[in-house]
Amino acid sequence: MRVLREGGGYSGRGAGALALAVSALLLFTAAASFNANIQPAGEVYVVNPPQQVKCTAVWDFGSARVCRTPSPLGARGWHGARLAVPPAAGYAPEGGVNIHIEVHGNSSLTGAGVVVAVVDTGIDYLHEAFDGAIEELWTVIYSTPGGTWLHWRVGVNGSLADLASFDASVRSSRGEYAFMDENGHGTHVAGIIAGRRVGQWRGMAPSASLLVVKMFNRNGEASVEDALNALQLVYRLAGERRVDVVNLSWGAPVLSDGEDPISAAASAIARDRGVIVVAAAGNDGNRPASLSIPAAGKKVVAAGAVDPFTGKVAHFSSWGPTSDLRMKPDVVAAGVSIVGPRSSKSALPPYGGDPRLTRLSGTSMAAAVASGVAALFVQAARAAGLGGDMTEAFLAYTRFTRYNPYFKDFITGVGLPMAP
Repeated sequence: MRVLREGGGYSGRGAGALALAVSALLLFTAAASFNANIQPAGEVYVVNPPQQVKCTAVWDFGSARVCRTPSPLGARGWHGARLAVPPAAGYAPEGGVNIHIEVHGNSSLTGAGVVVAVVDTGIDYLHEAFDGAIEELWTVIYSTPGGTWLHWRVGVNGSLADLASFDASVRSSRGEYAFMDENGHGTHVAGIIAGRRVGQWRGMAPSASLLVVKMFNRNGEASVEDALNALQLVYRLAGERRVDVVNLSWGAPVLSDGEDPISAAASAIARDRGVIVVAAAGNDGNRPASLSIPAAGKKVVAAGAVDPFTGKVAHFSSWGPTSDLRMKPDVVAAGVSIVGPRSSKSALPPYGGDPRLTRLSGTSMAAAVASGVAALFVQAARAAGLGGDMTEAFLAYTRFTRYNPYFKDFITGVGLPMAP
């Protein structure tokens, strides 16, 4: 964790703070490759530990409690692994700039009044696609001397221009932006969900609001502890204010029954806070039992990818089932050659000569598309007075293009959701 101290680039405007060093979770599109440990050497993570387990750190998610310990004492401990960011999907055909909307439906709804939390590599908050979209930004990269995560409320701590000035000072003195996205992944994902119109392009729910949590550094690296910190933050924020959808376009290729620490934490957000949590299924290829975490979570909507140009499952999209034989992914969405906002600080190539846009493929993109459709669903459900378990309601939603007409399967789930 990096601590911002007075005199070291912290202006005092907009206190808060987040600690980061993303090393163990897998980012599902091209970036720089990396290797890192999933947790400190010699320690494991235990979900809902028995009393005799002594914890060196605890993350409380209400219905799930995660403990870091060197001595699991008979409890089920989760070890880490060395991971690498997968290469970009090579197949990227030219297509419509709004292929995600063409496939999932051009809804009359816009996501107005819906709040989507995006946990990723940050966001290019100066991009025109996010004009009026961002309510608040948090980061688990830096913390204040008081131990709180750094955050910025637009219009409360200052303008976006003020934020850019502050962020630049942090980058100059500390080597990493607190909120700005140098990787490009988070900007692209957030834009697919709720991007305002840029030329002919727009996001799935272009009137939804964004709550952004930066968990990954510019190399797309984060540790399990960073993920637990970020998810605990989202859990808390969802209890303090309205959050309707949470997007997790990342993961780790760990075969799980959904009771691993990351999946359990993500599921607790959905279960306890009543929000729809969407996670990328993974880019580990069309083979059984390759689904990643936290997509394995029992209350998490796992999103696989389809190729919108062929109508088939994308060749990189991971399959279920989970280790306890649950059918995952839950849904599939357009995930090949998806156009979205390009961070001005990233090295991603412009799309069609327009530096404002770029094109990526992966289950990260599919998860973002599914989150955008979920935002439209929440708006429709709210207008209809629908209550109860929003995740179950979304998966029971009848407007699906089903690949398997008989039952949910471990390749396409219940199918491709259409915009309401």
